[in-house]
Amino acid sequence: MLGRTFIALVLLLSSSFAIDLISPEIMDVNTGDVIDLGMIGPGQTVSILINPKVTVGGMHGTGGTYDQAVAEDLPRGWTMKESKLYQDPLQVTITADPNAPEGNYSVLVKVIDEGEGRTPGTTGEELGNVTFIVQVEITYDVMDFEVSPSYLNVGPGQPARFAIKITNKGSTGDAFEVSATGAKQWEFKKAVFVPAQTTKTIPYEIVANEEETYRSTINVESKASSIIADEKNVTLFVRSDLIGDYKATNNGVMVFPIFEAPVYALAGLISNLFG
Repeated sequence: MLGRTFIALVLLLSSSFAIDLISPEIMDVNTGDVIDLGMIGPGQTVSILINPKVTVGGMHGTGGTYDQAVAEDLPRGWTMKESKLYQDPLQVTITADPNAPEGNYSVLVKVIDEGEGRTPGTTGEELGNVTFIVQVEITYDVMDFEVSPSYLNVGPGQPARFAIKITNKGSTGDAFEVSATGAKQWEFKKAVFVPAQTTKTIPYEIVANEEETYRSTINVESKASSIIADEKNVTLFVRSDLIGDYKATNNGVMVFPIFEAPVYALAGLISNLFG
């Protein structure tokens, strides 16, 4: 009885030594710790990297190497991918339900020392397991985007350039599909990866030869979940008039004889006086 109690106490103490979390931030983690990973959107994935090597504890008190990391007690609809055996660093990924309601969620992560050692016939390093909790907040407000300008005046044959800026406010990177609909000749789709808490800008260019008003809708949707989506409208006025032609020179030079280029450069400057 005393022997079993002593062994249990040794295992408990051996699992109390900290392991090194490498990502999403660098920190020491002990059994029972709660790690707040911040905000993510539904369907998004967080990746946890762990240094498998420790320098204390174990059979001889000099540490050893953990063999695998897994996630357990997942909320309904969530999935995980355990680390590969003997991976360095250990990487376990957790993916939220694409339809997860907003709120706080917790997942158990276990870093495992196998009972059998890597070498046949050994009894293992007896590091014990380290178990901790990761917590995330699911929010639908993890992406902002804007299109600038929202409307533009150009002359026929002149390029109209819009800038699509996507901001990822979450704690994990995500891929977004950017598309334009409405004006058939300028419909497009493009996938853009935006790392956590960063902004990316992509161009959207229209060239129209006919005098007309063109309207397009710019859509941005997360690849992780259709819940993370937004759209903006842009309008292009193509008009042939003196001031419009002057303004058009600011967007791109037409095919003019070389000796007329300074004149059109001056025209572009003059057009700025008209807003």
